[in-house]
Amino acid sequence: MSARRNARPVVKVGARVQFRGVTWQVVALSGQDIRLAGPDGGGQAVLAGHLFADPSFTVIGADAPQAAPQWGLFETAPATAREKALAWQRHVREVECGLTGGPGSQGTVRPQYDPQRHTLAEREQAKAEELTALGFGRVARTTVQRMRLACSTTAPPVLPAPPGGPTNGSSPPSVKRCAAAVAAPAARSTACSR
Repeated sequence: MSARRNARPVVKVGARVQFRGVTWQVVALSGQDIRLAGPDGGGQAVLAGHLFADPSFTVIGADAPQAAPQWGLFETAPATAREKALAWQRHVREVECGLTGGPGSQGTVRPQYDPQRHTLAEREQAKAEELTALGFGRVARTTVQRMRLACSTTAPPVLPAPPGGPTNGSSPPSVKRCAAAVAAPAARSTACSR
């Protein structure tokens, strides 16, 4: 048995494994068959899938595999990425419904983002032009569209804490998706929101 750093243990000839409450030694590997020798000298051939699926299966002496990092958790993102995600969320809300606070929020719809007068593509283009003028760099309509899809505010609502207020460890799912999109701009979403 050998284990790579931060990887799952590898079963190979000579490894000692726990299976069905008994300690075995791996004596041969052939395709999907793993031949095990028991403590009493008896042997058993087991399919790899069956061995690995057993709840008691472990490779003895191997470090427990590290839990996968939970990418996309808003609270674990750097402060600058969280700020960018929140900024994008406000812009996305304005493109989708005309108000930066989202549907039902207070405020006046700016003419270029009025859903009653402009198509979604026109609102995305207006936002791209605005962000470019604000110094976000050259922003294309497709970038706004990608961020809108990634940050979809039409997911089931979770009320965010007021800015600067306690978050009790939670953030709205749309903010978490925005943070993930900001952190990994190459990621694409197949979600659709209108």
